[in-house]
Amino acid sequence: MNTDEFLAIRWSPPGTALIEPPRFSPVIADPSFLFPEETPGGTWELFAHSAWGIHWFSSSDGMAWRDNGIVVRNAMRPFVRRIGDTYLLYFEQYAPFALPLTALPFRHRWKSKIAVSSSADLKRWSEPSTLVKPHLQWMRDAILGDSVSNPCLVFAGQGRCGGSDGWRLYFSASLSWIDDCGFSEPRYIAVAQSDNATGPFEPRPKPIIDPSDDCRLADRPTEWGCSQLGAGSIKVLRLDDGWIGLQNKIYLDHNGSSRSAIFVLRSKDGRSWLPAQGQPLLAPDQGWTQSHVYACDCRFREADGTWYLYFNARDGWGIRSGRERIGRIIGKQ
Repeated sequence: MNTDEFLAIRWSPPGTALIEPPRFSPVIADPSFLFPEETPGGTWELFAHSAWGIHWFSSSDGMAWRDNGIVVRNAMRPFVRRIGDTYLLYFEQYAPFALPLTALPFRHRWKSKIAVSSSADLKRWSEPSTLVKPHLQWMRDAILGDSVSNPCLVFAGQGRCGGSDGWRLYFSASLSWIDDCGFSEPRYIAVAQSDNATGPFEPRPKPIIDPSDDCRLADRPTEWGCSQLGAGSIKVLRLDDGWIGLQNKIYLDHNGSSRSAIFVLRSKDGRSWLPAQGQPLLAPDQGWTQSHVYACDCRFREADGTWYLYFNARDGWGIRSGRERIGRIIGKQ
């Protein structure tokens, strides 16, 4: 598939949420999933995080999900793929109880890194191995903390896409404070390179997406496309003639309220990105998507010729009032 064909996909509406937050957590977020033909039991598998760690969900149809419990504690924003016969789970790792502490009425200084665990059966996972630390100056904020997050692994390959051999790890870095929510969101998008899916990864010296660049290019700084609050996260797809990025930008609406929506970007080399469409693919609406539409995982299933995109959304702004749930849309040409 080429980029123009991807941009012509017709997507379903979001419908109702599929996964609710577990007990004692206001969020279930950042889903990443596997198709039945990839898994040991022939079922859909999905990983997402609550306030307590990364949960593993299973489903017979991709719609009704069963929570199998927490597989990694003190971790969030998972990304799962099968590479050969091994399952690799990438995630943001933080200090014990650091995420629940963000609900307290003061700004807790954050510190995290990106790690990976491996498994042969999705049940037993290896001890995490660190892949990226926030060691560059722009990955740190003097007040909010040092952060790298939202990993997304892509094989760069060789040939028509213009990419180098090996693996790319796209990720978010540093933090921006979102005042009406009472918590931080990622500020930049970055990329690291490796010859191996399990690293070591070498980050590029500068971010590849800086929200201030969007604002300098925008005619109307509070319209779509200006993410002056933060770059959020990105999931990247390598296509036949280039790259597609699905970025949930954090921006201000006309009323000065923070928002997040999923925008489609395109690139020839996977490093320099431009908007592919004027309107977002998924934007806040009513009900469970009322305030913010956040990170996604998007994949094509050859078995039924369908694109599946799972995402999480928020229904309110305050850290104690808003709840985050997971839903999906599907697309066909």
